[in-house]
Amino acid sequence: MNQEEHAYKTFQKMLKARMIPSVMLLYGPEDYLIQWATEELGKELIHPAAAAMDRTVFSEGNGSASELIAACETLPLFSERRLVIVEDCDLFAGKKSRQYGPDEQSQLSEYFLRMPDSVLLLFKGVGVDKRSGTFKAVREHGMALEFPPISGQILRGFIRKKLTVMGKNASPQAVGSLIERTGYGDKNSDYTLRHLMNDLTKAAAYSREDEITAADFQAVTASSLQSDSFQLLEAAFSGEKGQALKLFKNRMAGLLSSDADREVFQLIALLCAQLELILSAKERMEEGLSARDLPKVMGVHPYRLRKAMEAAGKRSTQTLSDRLAAAYHMEKEIKSGMMSADLAMELFIATM
Repeated sequence: MNQEEHAYKTFQKMLKARMIPSVMLLYGPEDYLIQWATEELGKELIHPAAAAMDRTVFSEGNGSASELIAACETLPLFSERRLVIVEDCDLFAGKKSRQYGPDEQSQLSEYFLRMPDSVLLLFKGVGVDKRSGTFKAVREHGMALEFPPISGQILRGFIRKKLTVMGKNASPQAVGSLIERTGYGDKNSDYTLRHLMNDLTKAAAYSREDEITAADFQAVTASSLQSDSFQLLEAAFSGEKGQALKLFKNRMAGLLSSDADREVFQLIALLCAQLELILSAKERMEEGLSARDLPKVMGVHPYRLRKAMEAAGKRSTQTLSDRLAAAYHMEKEIKSGMMSADLAMELFIATM
């Protein structure tokens, strides 16, 4: 599999070419895509009238190695192939597997080599040990696809396609605002495609027009911490310190003391990361690097870099360096107990 290609695209190509192996593993954090891929395989291989007979599902640790093999050896009745699904499977966890011991792992690894063409044995899991023998065996004799978050044009195309099915559309700017606001794809975010689908459904129901606007998305979604950090910096740098303070207060509203402390430190970490990004970009541009080449050289997504630079405006590298030092000092003051989080953030915002 091409490392640059997302499993979403690889799977679509495999399905279109009808190159479906006898054994597959679908894993990763995007369970929405894993479920989608499972349903697509079912549509491709199983006759609707024979689903109860030609489709077998093992879940919650059920299904020994011998039971899985027996199910695979049973011929389909009316479908193109028999589909055997093993959900929440830890077969590929190696020594950490609680469902399958070493002997069963070896038994299944050997069976992958001689599986009949009349079946698809489909494993679904969250995490795997890529060093395990079973993982190597399924990759060698079948296909293992990891489904991380999607991004870029694939994500935008996914959103447009789902909106079309709902009878709606949205401009690229509105879609961009939704992605930024929800924080989908951020490494520290637990917002997944399943959450995104829920928000698209809510926005489609909320909007009275065929085209969903950025305001519609804003009305039905909660902003991410990263989105708020961009907005806070932009408001403070532009002189709208009252708006920046309001963003901070809204973020903290209703949180318990322990949750509020954690949220503040996460916000400070993001503010520092944004300031570091802006400062590094400004310094590289002063050295002669063009704005067009910045994302590739810095290894940063162009959209994130553009939003960060917009937030900074025309601030000099010295001003940005001073603000970054102030952010680090603020974190130190809070952790040492010298100043409360609320007061430290208010002073930080006031001096930007």
